[in-house]
Amino acid sequence: MTVYMKKILFVSLIILLIIVNCTQEKKSPLEGAWKMITDDPKIDADTSFQTMMKAGQIKTFSKEYFTFVGHYERNDTVFYKGYGAGTYKLNGDKYVEHMLYHNDSTLIGTIFKALDEVRNDTLFHRYNTDVADSWVLRKGYATEKYIRLK
Repeated sequence: MTVYMKKILFVSLIILLIIVNCTQEKKSPLEGAWKMITDDPKIDADTSFQTMMKAGQIKTFSKEYFTFVGHYERNDTVFYKGYGAGTYKLNGDKYVEHMLYHNDSTLIGTIFKALDEVRNDTLFHRYNTDVADSWVLRKGYATEKYIRLK
């Protein structure tokens, strides 16, 4: 192999590596596991959900699927156990999930919309119970706050 052919092979490999690195699909900022640390539901003042957050919830995201499991306590007794899974899409800060499985069968097939913000290892899910296609949050919207698990 001549020096000229070695140079061509070397340059070709460099170009191939650049192309492969540039064409890799971008990973969603949500991918991974998250622990809910607060849930401020302001939507229904009669439901003191914030006081139930003694236990919490873990939510995981893959490329296009999510799953969650958790339980919440009130007065040191288990009040609610929840789990579910489905598909999601994130377009900028617009988050849409389609519930495929849920312990509450009335929620199967429902669509949930939120405005998401990821700051370092903290995820904020902000929503009204009926976020419309306008993506405008009304006064008193709910906020779920998660931290990324390592």
